[in-house]
Amino acid sequence: MANFTYKCVPVPDVINTGKTGKDLHSYAVTSYEKIINDASSGGWELVNIDTVTSVQRPGCLAGLFGAKAQSVTFKLLVFKKTV
Repeated sequence: MANFTYKCVPVPDVINTGKTGKDLHSYAVTSYEKIINDASSGGWELVNIDTVTSVQRPGCLAGLFGAKAQSVTFKLLVFKKTV
């Protein structure tokens, strides 16, 4: 049985390019392709794309002033490589 090592690369859930129409899609796809191809050239294989949400709760002082928890959602590219 092969042993693997894994690498996780966070990428934005939303890519704000300032572009519209076909340029928007092209830029987003190219951004993901570059990350995947760079990892692939190092021997990594893409095995999964997950959506992850991280929540940061306010500190004590901020909570006293009514600050709310903030959540950030991003995509996580999961790669594996045989060791």
